[in-house]
Amino acid sequence: MPEVDLGDVTIHYEEAGREKPLSLVFCHGLGGSGASFLSDLEFWAQYFRVVAWDNRGLGESSAAAKYNLPLYASDLARLMRHLGIARAIVYGVSWGGVLVQQFALDYPEMCAAIVLDSTSSETNVAASENWYRRGEVARLGAKAVVGESGPAFAGQTNSAANMLAEGVTVQPQHLDSYVAQSRAVAGLREHPFTPRLKEITCPALVVGGGQDGTAGAGGSVILARNLPKARLEIYQDAGHGIYRYKREEFRQLLLDFARENGLL
Repeated sequence: MPEVDLGDVTIHYEEAGREKPLSLVFCHGLGGSGASFLSDLEFWAQYFRVVAWDNRGLGESSAAAKYNLPLYASDLARLMRHLGIARAIVYGVSWGGVLVQQFALDYPEMCAAIVLDSTSSETNVAASENWYRRGEVARLGAKAVVGESGPAFAGQTNSAANMLAEGVTVQPQHLDSYVAQSRAVAGLREHPFTPRLKEITCPALVVGGGQDGTAGAGGSVILARNLPKARLEIYQDAGHGIYRYKREEFRQLLLDFARENGLL
């Protein structure tokens, strides 16, 4: 099982295509793990050294004493250095896209480009309250839902209450990280990345789905308007996570994007 001990946490990762000169690093969604990308590694290994990893406290990575957005970004930087990866195309879906924005701001020299899938740089009041409540539902169960929960992002219908209706549970060993990530996304209300996006000067591919009931397409539009070197693609018939809803189209789009920017 490939893993690296970073001192304060042990990070699990999977990789393929080690002989390729440029790396593609996948960052998973809220409460998830790099396992969601394993079926894609063989394809991407034709073009890149590809890495999928588990955030601290999730998947097969160890628990940690602390969880916050800069620490998740630091884990990625330290993992890349351990693997000898100086620069990479860094992809993030949903929460992973929030993490990638933090990473690009903190470690710009390590970003050959970024890919932001079904995510946002800010939340409104209702969205912030919903994301916070998602963490509380995971932590406390039904008693955390009092009154009507707001949408995940403006204009969308997904709510923390859906977790109860759908029977979604979080494993005890993953709870602290899940709650921390939920609160970090909620924090985009008072501490949005939007005003700082102009600092991210590497090429950025932004993708979103018109039928995304979790993040919506609005966040993708805001990202593209504020990132200096952004390319925006909205798939009107896709849901949350273009990499899986539009797998073939997304693969070709990312390869074209890499070639257009001299990365392949």
